[in-house]
Amino acid sequence: MTHWVEVLLKIVDGPQRPVTGIAHAIHADIGPRVVYDAHYGIVPSYVGFGLGEVRLFRFGRKTRMESLDGKPLFIADGQKCWVFQAGHDDPIETNELNTRIHDPGRDLIVSRPVEHWARPGLTRPTRPIEKVEFIGRRCWTVELKTGSRGLPMVLTIDTETGAVLRQQCEEGSGEYVQCVVSNEVPDSTFSWTGPVRMARNVFAEDRARSIERSKSTMQWFHDNVSPQRLQATVLVDFTPTEVRRDPEHPDSFEADFEKGIGRLWRRTRSCEDWLLPVNWTAHYPTPIRAWSTDEFDWACAIGLGAGSLTDATVAQLQDALHPGQDVVGTPPLNPRPR
Repeated sequence: MTHWVEVLLKIVDGPQRPVTGIAHAIHADIGPRVVYDAHYGIVPSYVGFGLGEVRLFRFGRKTRMESLDGKPLFIADGQKCWVFQAGHDDPIETNELNTRIHDPGRDLIVSRPVEHWARPGLTRPTRPIEKVEFIGRRCWTVELKTGSRGLPMVLTIDTETGAVLRQQCEEGSGEYVQCVVSNEVPDSTFSWTGPVRMARNVFAEDRARSIERSKSTMQWFHDNVSPQRLQATVLVDFTPTEVRRDPEHPDSFEADFEKGIGRLWRRTRSCEDWLLPVNWTAHYPTPIRAWSTDEFDWACAIGLGAGSLTDATVAQLQDALHPGQDVVGTPPLNPRPR
């Protein structure tokens, strides 16, 4: 019987001898994929199997992935990574932490961090480890649970080198179709000495191009459609779709209208500062129009930008909310910090 710890010691630091082969991915037909990701500062780079075959070189934590005609796609020397993108001759120089490698086939491309194997579901297989033959190599097959849903993942691992030769998961499978184990491979296989783009500069470059494209298309609109400011009257339904009340202030309320595009507020008339939110629409700070009657302070905001609540619109709203009650002033609203 093969124990998981024996297999884990083989795979944890990557293939123990150089492995070279042709690999591809079979993507499961499960519809659009949703990938959750977050980053701060440097924009991550993305690597993965496409629709065709690639040539993979693996040794320890080093990787080289290239097209069958020899064009590099991804190189990692165990510390640095170089990600080659379509449309750019120079790769992005980054590190594995800032490189996103998605399934299927991630375990063929890189070796996961040691701490990965301590996660729930990965500490022991879900069924006994089997000995099989795959592409002429003696292998183990190991089934593990992954992710928050505990979905099965099956790894086919070369018993001699510890290389993952096939990975099967919900997203599909990645596998070698042929491979060769050798005694050595040149160090230059896993490094890049040519010009590079630094990851910290890529976001600024992409942002600059995006701004330039935006300016260009706006100029086209001005030249071919209209250079004038386009304004027109819009009918807004101020009927509340949700109302919130505070039991300690029974005459006060906060209401959403048009499914959250705008808000109405009321409180008992007061000379105290009225603090209302201004960060709930895309137009920050959201402009608020406020007024007072003899009994209450009122306020309204709409997320259509400054000037969207015209005097005429506010007057119509006042007639609907408190007909026959005159506006007698303006409450102290959101005072500036001193």
